[in-house]
Amino acid sequence: MPSSKVVHIQTEPAQASLSPAQKKFNSLIKKIDTQKKLLAEWQETFNAVRQEAAEKLEPLRATMHEQQRAMADLLDQQFTSHKFTTNQQEKLSHLICELCEELLRRKDDDTLKTLYNKYSGGDYDSEAQEEQAMANDFIKSMLEQEFGVMLDDDELDMSNPQATAARLAEKVQQQQAQAQEAAAARPQRKKSAKQLAKEAQQAEEAANVSKSIQAVYRQLTSALHPDREQDPVERERKTELMQQVTVAYGNKDLLKLLELQLAVEQIDQSKLNNIAADRLKHYNKILSEQLREIQDEVLFKEDEIRLMLGLPPYAPLSPKRLGGLLKQDIRTLQDEIARIQQDLRLFRDVKALKAWLKLYRLPEPEFDPFMAGLIPFR
Repeated sequence: MPSSKVVHIQTEPAQASLSPAQKKFNSLIKKIDTQKKLLAEWQETFNAVRQEAAEKLEPLRATMHEQQRAMADLLDQQFTSHKFTTNQQEKLSHLICELCEELLRRKDDDTLKTLYNKYSGGDYDSEAQEEQAMANDFIKSMLEQEFGVMLDDDELDMSNPQATAARLAEKVQQQQAQAQEAAAARPQRKKSAKQLAKEAQQAEEAANVSKSIQAVYRQLTSALHPDREQDPVERERKTELMQQVTVAYGNKDLLKLLELQLAVEQIDQSKLNNIAADRLKHYNKILSEQLREIQDEVLFKEDEIRLMLGLPPYAPLSPKRLGGLLKQDIRTLQDEIARIQQDLRLFRDVKALKAWLKLYRLPEPEFDPFMAGLIPFR
């Protein structure tokens, strides 16, 4: 496999400096390469983090749930077996309900629901349904405002953030297509000669741009067509290269096509340095569009991850921070497990439990919409 070569225009010996178009070409190539590397880093990091979460975070989470269940049972047993003041009973009821809610968010359990209902005086299923509806309304409103689309209730499934993100992207594309159709259907005023000339120029420009990338594609296919190769090893090599060419052409990935041309020595640095001005103009137009598309792809990937982690839309995020979030979750769970194990030992003594309750303060009620149905690294 030929090694990848850097596409970059250099100054010729007789040339004082690069032209503006040549500088723009180099700048676009550099930015596209940076975005491609960022997208690949996102995917690689996310896959690695998910694997590490499965190996390290999930076992800790299972241990934490076991300890929380043991705590809920212990507090229930102590409440039933001993006398507590009204204030202490209120605090114990709150703690038991809080533990049951946390466990039920992870796994449905009728025994825990019964325990929750016993100390809350309400019905868990009804309350959870109402809370989920509020969370869905909040997130739905946020996404509609952020992306300018309307979502149906059945299109928002917070138990499957990936599917929601994919549906959101589909809706955005549909809206854009509908807007284009509506614009085309509106009665058009008679265009002036100047407008007609401009449109003709734009159509010609678009055709030339298309021809430019087609020319690179045809040059590569002509040189790499495996059917014309007799040597089996070389035929296999050309078949693989042709697959890359076909994918790159289908994606209008001019940078990849130029890299392949350099790699198979179909063009050299001198030819790159002397691309005709009109061809360079067309290349820059293709590269500008390619840059916008990959930037959108990166932004969409970041939004998908934020949605999966339950982060606000504008929360700063990077591949490095993604790994840091996992390590933070692991440390937090380890600390929580150690704390609850210590409390389990302490609360078996009812006098110690009462002393702890005396210092405990009930938290102010609050609603966090991101806690309903959003689980990190799932």
